[in-house]
Amino acid sequence: MMPSLPKRALLTAGGAALAAAAMPGTREAQAQTPRTALVIAAQIDDLVALDPHHSFEVTGSDLLKNVYDQLFVLDPTKDTAELQPGIAESFTVSEDGKTYTFRIRQGVRFHSGNALTAADVVYSLRRPLMINRTPAFMFRSVGLTRDNVEQNVRQTGDFEVQVTFNQAYAPTLIQNLFTANIASVLDSRLVQQNAGDDMGNSWLNRNSAASGAYRLVRYQPNESYMLERNDQWWRGRANLQRVIVRHVPEAATQRLLLERGDVDVARNLTPTDITALRGRPNITLAEFPRGTIQYFSANLTFPLLQNPKVVEALKYLVDYDGIANNLLPGQVFPHQSFIPRAILGAVDTRPYTYDPDRARRLLAEAGHANGIALTIDTANSFPSLDVAQTLQASMARGGVRLEVLPATGAQVLAKFRARNHQLFIGIWGLGYPDPHYNADSFSSNPPGTDNPGKLTWRNGWDIPELTRRTESAMTERDQNARAAIYRQIQEEFMNTSPFAIFAQQQVQVAHRSNLRGYMASSPGLSAIYWLANKG
Repeated sequence: MMPSLPKRALLTAGGAALAAAAMPGTREAQAQTPRTALVIAAQIDDLVALDPHHSFEVTGSDLLKNVYDQLFVLDPTKDTAELQPGIAESFTVSEDGKTYTFRIRQGVRFHSGNALTAADVVYSLRRPLMINRTPAFMFRSVGLTRDNVEQNVRQTGDFEVQVTFNQAYAPTLIQNLFTANIASVLDSRLVQQNAGDDMGNSWLNRNSAASGAYRLVRYQPNESYMLERNDQWWRGRANLQRVIVRHVPEAATQRLLLERGDVDVARNLTPTDITALRGRPNITLAEFPRGTIQYFSANLTFPLLQNPKVVEALKYLVDYDGIANNLLPGQVFPHQSFIPRAILGAVDTRPYTYDPDRARRLLAEAGHANGIALTIDTANSFPSLDVAQTLQASMARGGVRLEVLPATGAQVLAKFRARNHQLFIGIWGLGYPDPHYNADSFSSNPPGTDNPGKLTWRNGWDIPELTRRTESAMTERDQNARAAIYRQIQEEFMNTSPFAIFAQQQVQVAHRSNLRGYMASSPGLSAIYWLANKG
């Protein structure tokens, strides 16, 4: 149970004043945003869906986790991902481990004023599979399908819901899954009033039907969104009455707005901007770990890369510390396994260092004493292209002539999914804070079928035994034993896989020094607005 939040004064400035404060060129230097509003400059042009059962972008999660409630939540004040009850106040598990009975919290009201009941929860758990957007794969991974969801998700009381899965999964896996946006509880009556012919998908991509800390009052694609506080939120009223997020694509403009006091937070600054702001009065720099990892991978269907010594040599040709300390200072830290720090089963082992001499010896043992030539596909944007160029330089010292092939993100992904690459640079984020989410892509490749959705398949890595162990971890009910399985899987992964994970991302922001409690990222994989306040 979360403690109640301290109550704050009501808004003292109207919407017109807020808008003026947020616009560049309309205020003198050292202007201030209203004390009751949080104004953020950020890149939000990738925000394409506001329906929580459709959205799959980080920027969407930042908005949705502050507007919608899920069945479970993660304590944002803890560094580790500690589960807490959400709309599901408690739950029991049947003797065979397959059926979960959730007790739904009473007294919760949606922003519309409608009372939240078990019927809303049942509607919300069935709907992702019925509209069948990208996030639906998360429910399919635990055996829920469009064909069986009405039978397996059912109301058993005014405030009680039962869900039956196809296996006895680890309870922590189910709880973590139900912290995701896909487990957001919708105001079913409001959605059905605006259902159209797509179960309200189009309407929800511009509106909200929620019960969370803030309600969506305005969304202008590629421009801004505005949230207003829900004074009746069951977890306690948020500190600030309004949140305004403006789309400001240029980092330099974000920095200028922050320096002038026209925004409270600059969300997407470059290392150059961060260096320029360091030590400036009234400006605070902050870093927040994010469950996103950066890697490159080798396509084992390409004959040259089928020799394990060649792939091992490549892992010794990554300047791990140089990328973290010189190329992306403050924006990443070295990390070499697929479970991010703070998630169950994470390890901090780093078996590889930059060692060109060792790489040359490995290439010689593989029959390539004169070196090799490879290509690497990368998105033509920061930071992937910058990392690729850094790899080009570091690999040259070890005898690898690397040609960088930049293209648009869509073009690069299409080539990757078709297994037409040699090396590929990727960034991978957690969909929900459970180790299985990443293990399913990095250490599982079911034999006998094509699995284009899995990173293992895209790189031609056949691993029947590791796949079996990854699947067994899903059903290990003892949390410590489950964590131990993932640690063992990652040890083998680091030794034998065609992946070189080199960093975990963190969100680096600059904000006005009178702002407290704002979190640009959290264990729940989103920004937290409702704890922010101003001194």
